[in-house]
Amino acid sequence: MSSARPLRLSDGPLAALRARPLVAEVATATARKGDYRAHPIDPAHALHADPMVDLAEYGIAGANHYHATHNPPYHANITGSIPALRARRSVAQRLARVNDRLAAYGLEIWVFDAWRPIAVQNHFHDHWMPDYLRRARPELDAAALQAEVTRYWAKGAPGGRIDPASPPPHATGGAVDLTLRDSASGAHLFMGSIFDDVTALSNTDAFEATEDAMSFSALEARDNRRLLFWLMAGEGLANNPTEWWHFSHGDQMWARITGARAALFGPAPP
Repeated sequence: MSSARPLRLSDGPLAALRARPLVAEVATATARKGDYRAHPIDPAHALHADPMVDLAEYGIAGANHYHATHNPPYHANITGSIPALRARRSVAQRLARVNDRLAAYGLEIWVFDAWRPIAVQNHFHDHWMPDYLRRARPELDAAALQAEVTRYWAKGAPGGRIDPASPPPHATGGAVDLTLRDSASGAHLFMGSIFDDVTALSNTDAFEATEDAMSFSALEARDNRRLLFWLMAGEGLANNPTEWWHFSHGDQMWARITGARAALFGPAPP
């Protein structure tokens, strides 16, 4: 085993990623995202039947955020959640390659959520988020409230029946929610907000501002978000511009943002 010290984030190739702005990319993704659930899915694509795998089998660390009790802002195990983190095999392989790039720095991916049972999706879209907004922003009318809900929670499936032509991203096995952490201590890199924040602070470019107006905390969050974004983009994963932690490959949001003719994945197989 090598005794070499990990590289510092101020040095080498990852330092260059932390210095690379992402304003243009986020603006493009925001403009393209639109009604992504209407994007076609190609059932003839070679990856359409890509099997589901456990991310732990690919050396990817994480814990399902919804299957826990210390999981702010919820502080409760969400009914219908599962302990496992599962995704399409091709997605797991891409994440493993990101980990390979991080290894020299003593860093690794930490996954909060991957494939998501539709009961969990329905809970947050239909109940938790609307209830939160009614308390926090009582001025919102019904249309404005629903628009705000769908900024952060994709529509689920009434009755638990997923439309094969329009599955929520996390139901496809192509979407993952993640961050970066120190592989020795487990400390997460500072990203400027908790996972599942539902304000503008969660926008991927929230800290992309002029440097002379920013604190060290904001600069660190900005640079770490840049690092995460470019590492994932390097493996072909697209970011949801309203959630710095959400990346996907093969689903309808990925297809719309990247300009792919069609998505690769429908609902994940059993």
